[in-house]
Amino acid sequence: MSEWEDFRTKCPSCDNNKIISWEHCKGYCQKINKNAEIKCYNPNCPNYLHPKFIMGKTFDCGQHGGKYLAPNETDVWGALGMISLIANLSKEDRTKLFMRINGYNE
Repeated sequence: MSEWEDFRTKCPSCDNNKIISWEHCKGYCQKINKNAEIKCYNPNCPNYLHPKFIMGKTFDCGQHGGKYLAPNETDVWGALGMISLIANLSKEDRTKLFMRINGYNE
């Protein structure tokens, strides 16, 4: 398993269950790591060097009327549960991630 995996999942900001690849820069998709940090893999993008925790990002799946919405805990867990990466985490890493998401208050 690589350090970064494609971020292809449901919307973490609503109950839209359609699985999509999350594009940040035209033609480039985002990636996620085991700490639920997201980055664009376009080396010309400022987010390439500065990954951001999923709870600190906003998302638009096309069903928000063009608005980018903050994720909520329930939908983040639904989204992350669909990423095979999470299934491969150790119990300790899952616990750390759970605590980070539930304790997020940025």
